[in-house]
Amino acid sequence: MNVIGLDIGGANIKVANADGNTASVPFAIWMEKESLSSQLAAVVAKHFTTPDLIALTMTAELADCFVTKAEGVEFVIAATEATFPNVPIRVWLTSGEFVEPADAIAMPELAGAANWHVLATWAAQAIPDGPALLIDVGSTTTDIIPLLDGRPVPAGTNDCSRMQCGELVYSGSRRTPICAVTQTLQFRGRACPVAAELFATMADAFLVLQQLEEDASNSDTADGRPFTRTHSLNRMAHTICCDATELTEDEIVELAQSTVDAQLTQLTTAAEQVLEHLEQQLVADGHRTLSIEKPSVLISGSGAFVATRLLSQLGPERFAQTLDVTTMYHRPVAEAACAFAAARLAHTLCRDDLLEFVKFV
Repeated sequence: MNVIGLDIGGANIKVANADGNTASVPFAIWMEKESLSSQLAAVVAKHFTTPDLIALTMTAELADCFVTKAEGVEFVIAATEATFPNVPIRVWLTSGEFVEPADAIAMPELAGAANWHVLATWAAQAIPDGPALLIDVGSTTTDIIPLLDGRPVPAGTNDCSRMQCGELVYSGSRRTPICAVTQTLQFRGRACPVAAELFATMADAFLVLQQLEEDASNSDTADGRPFTRTHSLNRMAHTICCDATELTEDEIVELAQSTVDAQLTQLTTAAEQVLEHLEQQLVADGHRTLSIEKPSVLISGSGAFVATRLLSQLGPERFAQTLDVTTMYHRPVAEAACAFAAARLAHTLCRDDLLEFVKFV
């Protein structure tokens, strides 16, 4: 059976099948939502054979082209149904189950922003016993999800509550504006406020530090100019209302390093909060503690290199082992991990040829 997982976000569409073939295409839904169906059809036709089943998860419902998240959930599901009119579709809920489209539309609070949960549910199977963290760093956000005995045990149930408890950090490896990461940067021995404007993103900071590769064909940047180091140097200078002619390259590199360090502080604070919750779960579960039973760590996402740096900051000695999701399957799936997780779980939960689904426990 050919099962395809769809992870439809606000800025990207990610697709995978249960065999580990993946595709990711940029799609700014807030700018062109009416093109969603044609975009879905194009990416699936280009990279996959006709599916027997679609496993859908999403975060696009929060895009500001929708007045409410319920409207967004219904739109995404309707667009998917229009694209694949003769293919059964099942939608993942944060309650841990696949449901039919009509049921998902009736429960938008469970269907929206559920991609982290489907990834955690699948990845947790790799750590069936004991505590663990899943750290997934994407282009826009970072998910830090506590796991216990092979299942996710989040303190938050939606994006707002997850942000409050550190499990969701709106800070990623590419799209996050510099001004959302830090309000000041050190410049020539003094603190300089960062302009509250979309002058540069984390992708520029990482490219300046040569932790990302140039892509001259990519103009999805703060100023619309290509994603090259020369332009990233200029964009970074703009964050303190300068341009690259007013600063030395070393000074811009220092700005970028300070920005990356500030993001690391953000993520470290959040991870400590999640570890504290995991400790409470352990004690409640059986009077264990993290000092006795060290957690394992799973890392994934297009920004997995950020997760590696975060673990170094937290202290490797605090963790029993680190597993990279890219090594958990014979094909690279990290950049579309949520779509792949949806496909794998749907394939597993499918019963015979009747497409019957049971709740995943």
